[in-house]
Amino acid sequence: MDSNRFWQSSNDLLPLRFTTLTTSNEGILYAGTDGKGVFQFTPLRSWENASQGLPDHLHIHRLDWVDSQLYASTNCGLYVLEDEVWKQTTVVDPCYRVIGWGDRFVLTSKGLLCGNEGKWQPLAYHNKKTFDMLVTPHFLFLGYEDGVAFYDLLTGEWCDLHLNQAVTSLAVFNQKLIGTTSRGGLVMGNKMGGFHQIRFEGMHLNRLVSYQGDVYVCANTGIYKLIDLKGRILLHSYNVQAEVTDLLIWRGIMMISTLQSGIKYKNEHKSAFQTIL
Repeated sequence: MDSNRFWQSSNDLLPLRFTTLTTSNEGILYAGTDGKGVFQFTPLRSWENASQGLPDHLHIHRLDWVDSQLYASTNCGLYVLEDEVWKQTTVVDPCYRVIGWGDRFVLTSKGLLCGNEGKWQPLAYHNKKTFDMLVTPHFLFLGYEDGVAFYDLLTGEWCDLHLNQAVTSLAVFNQKLIGTTSRGGLVMGNKMGGFHQIRFEGMHLNRLVSYQGDVYVCANTGIYKLIDLKGRILLHSYNVQAEVTDLLIWRGIMMISTLQSGIKYKNEHKSAFQTIL
């Protein structure tokens, strides 16, 4: 794919504060913003606003595809896209993510919900902010306002691992559970029921993104890949001077959403990013 052939610079969209990226199975790209709704891109139509049905000044935490449906987790509840129009679900509390695993899980400011359209039921951690969930063969891991919790699929019980700070995104790195925290640091499981806490000076880590065994870190200072060098955790920089909020790798192109510099892209195997919005 020749990126320059399809992507045009749209300077009028540069002031938008982008918060999240996703793509459909049909190759349509979607980008959520802070306060300006959702934008979508196809090679034939370029970027256009796709916010019909969304209220003004909405903060979109995440866009997630679940069972061929696009959900927007926002500060005003959960929305679903139907026939190119956004419709609010019965979830009206702030929510942070939707995950499909048999049923659908919604992570909200009032706890973890489970169900489907119109039938969302409280599942766990009522009145706790729940931010992210990671599904493994034997456990469900939850990042929430007090730290990390896990659900044992064999015993059917939840267990809390309190960290005195919220864990906002989760991933697995070198067979260890890791997470970003509300204070901008990193926590890493020690395989003994505890966590090491890691801080990178001058950096606030926003989100972890997993792709084909690698873990990428979106931070206020750019985008990085986690590297383990003889037991020492390092961040390999991709040389972006921007606050990065999300990452998406699609058809060999690495795309990042930023708060001040629009959306940038580069070929996955090249070093330089370019601005496409």
